[in-house]
Amino acid sequence: MSELTPKHVLEDLFGGADFDHEILDPQAAADLVIERLRDAGFEIVPADRGSTTGAAAPDEIHPCQLTQLLRL
Repeated sequence: MSELTPKHVLEDLFGGADFDHEILDPQAAADLVIERLRDAGFEIVPADRGSTTGAAAPDEIHPCQLTQLLRL
């Protein structure tokens, strides 16, 4: 079983029936969203399911849940 990445989550969202708009290339759209977020100073961090804030502790590694973005 592989670990989910932010890109996998976005590709699934953009290519799924839950998204109201048609995205012709979900993979490219996911790359663009991640690039724009990083360019704007955000960092995508995994969620800590035991935390009330949703942020993972710096020394913890979790599969990506894409529930919180931190501005650098």
